[in-house]
Parts: sequence; structure tokens; C-alpha cells
Amino acid sequence: MKQCKSRWFAVAVLGAFCLCLGVSQAHAAKHKKKHKAQVEQSSDSAASQSQSSGNTYVNVGKVGFGPSLDSALVPLTTESGESEQWGTLDGRYWVNSRFGFDGGYGLGFPQISPKSATLISFRAEGMMAIKETHQNIFYADAEILPMFTTGTGSSTSFWGIQGGVGLEHAVKDMPVSFYTEWEPLSIDIFSAGGGASSNTSLGILGGIMNFTIGLRYYF
Repeated sequence: MKQCKSRWFAVAVLGAFCLCLGVSQAHAAKHKKKHKAQVEQSSDSAASQSQSSGNTYVNVGKVGFGPSLDSALVPLTTESGESEQWGTLDGRYWVNSRFGFDGGYGLGFPQISPKSATLISFRAEGMMAIKETHQNIFYADAEILPMFTTGTGSSTSFWGIQGGVGLEHAVKDMPVSFYTEWEPLSIDIFSAGGGASSNTSLGILGGIMNFTIGLRYYF
């Protein structure tokens, strides 16, 4: 009788041990499956973020400096000569992947004139991205170009307002970018000074600067 009870006790103990072991294994398997799902989700999220980051233009949030070549001829006041503008020294900043600003100043010199005069010019531009990749950004732009001649004789002022599109390309593994812009739409306001009336013209493919090229070194 005692042997029978001992056997039943051993069977009960063994059964309880097997039950506890099964529950423990089931819990471990469930935890492992949950951990695997979390790792896969984290990996997918990281891959998604990496892909998104790979499509963001590399110079977003950076400041760049460099020259812009936008040669123009601006009439002088008292003579039939012209003053020549060769370009500006500018700064550029992409606020985010949608908007950016560019602007600077430049100097010009008389081309044909017996009188001494200097052309001072400024440039202010807003840019809105249309399409971007990691190395390129295609954008629409609008800019204003005030220019003033100074020297002997009456002063001359010229205001050019124009808009178009541009493309900036970042050189791979270098902090340098090149860009070009085409502005077919323009409003030109010329004032001869000395009390003379201003002359305003609206142009399509007839503005003072239809093409601009430049370089930016980003920090």
C-alpha cells in the first residue's frame, strides 16, 4: 500500500514538473516571438528612415557661399554708354527640403562712357523645391535685382524682378555645389534720375538676365 502511494506521489510530482516545464517553454517561445517581431519592426523603421534620408538633398540646413555669374548691361544716365555687371558674391541657405534663400552683392564698371561711374548691384532670391534627390534639387525661383550707378553725373537705378526655375547639383563627397537658373519672366524698371520719368517693361524671354550660373561652397 505504501509502495502504491509512493508511486502515485512520484507520478504526481513528475506530472507537475512536466506541466511547469511546458508552461515555461510556451512563455519563452511567446517572448521570443514578440522580441523577433519588435526587432523586425525596428529594422523596417530604420530602413524606412534611411531611405527617406537618402532622398533628402544633402545641403539642406547648410550655409553656402560663392560667386554667381549673371552678366548684364545697364544703361548709364547722361551718356549713351552702358555699365557692365559681371556677377555677385552670394550666400545660400536651404531652410528645409522645401524652401531656401539666396542673396548677395556685386560691382560693375563702365563699358562705353567718358564719365566715371560704378555699378553697385544686389541680389535677393527665394527658392521653392519641386523635386529633390540626395545630390540634386530642382526648384522654382523668384528674385529681385536692384542696381545703382554712382559717380559723376546723375545717378541711375535699375530694378529687375524675374522668375523661373533652377537646378542645383551637389558634387559627391565634396562640400561644393553648382547651379544654373533660367528666368524667362521679368519686370524691368529703369530710372534715369534727375527728375526723368521711369521706364517699366514686362518681358517674356526678354529680361535683363535670363540665365544665371554659380558655385556654392557649403559649411
